[in-house]
Amino acid sequence: MKVLKCLCCLALSVTVCTFPAAQTASASDGRQYARADTRNVYFCADTDDGSARFAVPYTYCVEILADKGDWYLVRYAEDDGFYISQTGYCRKDGLTLLDDTPQNPYLSYPVTTTLRANVPDDGSLPGLEITVEAAYYGVYYKGAAAYSCVLYDEKFWYVPGANDGYPLNEIPAQPAFSPTEPQDGGGNARLITAVLIVAVAATVVAVLLITGRQASKGRREKL
Repeated sequence: MKVLKCLCCLALSVTVCTFPAAQTASASDGRQYARADTRNVYFCADTDDGSARFAVPYTYCVEILADKGDWYLVRYAEDDGFYISQTGYCRKDGLTLLDDTPQNPYLSYPVTTTLRANVPDDGSLPGLEITVEAAYYGVYYKGAAAYSCVLYDEKFWYVPGANDGYPLNEIPAQPAFSPTEPQDGGGNARLITAVLIVAVAATVVAVLLITGRQASKGRREKL
C-alpha cells in the first residue's frame, strides 16, 4: 500500500506541475491597457457613436476600467503637463488587450495652432490672431473634413487639420504558425512526461495487484 500511495502522489504532483494555473492578462502595474490597432477607435462621452470626441491615436492605448458589453469604460491620458486625464467609452472593435504595461501608453504631442477671431468680411480692422500650443488628443472627421481635438486653457476645442503625423508605437509582430502546429514545446514535453509516469504507475499497480492475488491464492492452497 505504501508503494501504491507513493506512485499516486508522484503522478498527481507531475500532473499539477504540467498544467500551471492560467494567468490573467493584466499589466505589471495592475492596470489593464488596450491598444488602438485601427485608426477609427473613437473615444466617446457615452455608449453612443454620436457622442464621439476623437479617435484614439493609432498604436496608443486606453486604460480599461470596466467591461460594458460591446463597449469598454476607459481612461485616456494622464494629468501631466498639457494633458488632463479623460474618462469615456470606446467600442471593443479595433482594441487589442495587452499583457504588459506599454512603454508609451498615451500620446504626448503638443501642436501649434492659430486662434482667429470671427470678424465681418467687410471690417476695416483685421481679426485678432493668437498662435498657441495645445495638447493634441486625436482626430475627428466630419464628412470629408478633418479636425483635431485639442486641449487649451483647460478647455477642449476643435481646430482644422488632422495633425496625424505623430510618431507611432511599435506593434510586436505576431508569431506565424499553423493551427495544427504545437505552440508550446515545453508544455507538450511536460504533458508527455506526465502521461508516461501515469502509465508506469498504472503498470506497477497492476503488477502489485496480480502479485498480491497470486500470493493470497498460494497461501489458501497451502491451507
